[in-house]
Amino acid sequence: MLVLKNCRLANDEVYDIKIEDSKIIQIVKNIDCSDVSSVIDVNEAYVLAGIVDLNVSLKDNMLSMSHISRLQQKALRSGITSFALMPNFEPMANNATFMELLNEIIESSSPVVLGVKAVDEDRLYNISRLINKGAEFIQESSSISSNLIRRILQYSNMKSVPFFCFCDDPSLNDDGVMNEGDISAKLGLLGISKVGEISSVARVCAMAEYYQSKVLFQSLSLSKSLDIINKAKSNNPNLYTEVSIHHLILNDSACLDFNTTSKIHPPLRDEKERLMLIEDLKSGKIDTITSLHSPKSIVYKDVPFADAAYGIDAMENFLSICYRSLVESGIISLSKLSEMISFNPAKILGLKNIGKVEEGYIADLVIFDPKEAKILNTVCKGVV
Repeated sequence: MLVLKNCRLANDEVYDIKIEDSKIIQIVKNIDCSDVSSVIDVNEAYVLAGIVDLNVSLKDNMLSMSHISRLQQKALRSGITSFALMPNFEPMANNATFMELLNEIIESSSPVVLGVKAVDEDRLYNISRLINKGAEFIQESSSISSNLIRRILQYSNMKSVPFFCFCDDPSLNDDGVMNEGDISAKLGLLGISKVGEISSVARVCAMAEYYQSKVLFQSLSLSKSLDIINKAKSNNPNLYTEVSIHHLILNDSACLDFNTTSKIHPPLRDEKERLMLIEDLKSGKIDTITSLHSPKSIVYKDVPFADAAYGIDAMENFLSICYRSLVESGIISLSKLSEMISFNPAKILGLKNIGKVEEGYIADLVIFDPKEAKILNTVCKGVV
């Protein structure tokens, strides 16, 4: 049994929290600790629900035990107690035996939630068997054929798992490497237009509405995309929107001087678009925020911008950046931030009793110092 004393919750009220058998069993003021084996006084630091990040990739998209182990450790240091691991790694977990082995390697107490890639060269994998062996969501790009998307949505319904869809149309990108606009013109780089994302979102929205499927639209970068999805929610409430913290706080000027660190996909957009996303955040059009963690080795970044890999190492400072840029600046409340990075993503993944600091919920918690904007500790399944 563990008691956390003097916990400041997201609503700024101070309580004690008693934890037993991995669950929060009591939240009251001044808990009697005479029969408690372990007591930690957090001195009115914030105690928030552990972060659930729905868009995390392995380093260099390469599967290895060391990459998984380091990612797990980094996640817990970052206050991320659950994360959806994108199945974009090599070698791919594209058969039931491999998926079963991978799930056995990754312990049940681990923060990793595995997904399944759906398509290889216009051929659908045996999604049903992969889900039976532990995959908890289907992930794919909208660039595949409409018929394959239709079949994925049908599998999503049949197996009651969400479809994570990255909306893009490479055929409309003209080999672009960053946002199409004044900055790309100044740098002499080919740009990625906005129409690829918008048109893909509209197509997937129409199909998801028809089949009433649960879909997360991943890492959206445009206000127009959010508008399309939020209008479609009136006919299918199982549609969810995700935006990365980078698209909320940075614009394409971060790519000046050919800065490959800021080369991410979808690309950082112009300042006008960023400000529109902030207004969408305030009005509730964004359901969840991701770190979009996709680290790349220096050998893939320290090259000409056009040749550099997409991706950013963004996990460890995720909560601090969200707090400084969104809460301290008055854009959203801490309670709203916690809902968007913990409760909503847990709901999308179908994780039970995860994402809130409430009695009966799993004791996945992050202890956060607002003065220094840093994580002091992470409690995962009741273990510090």
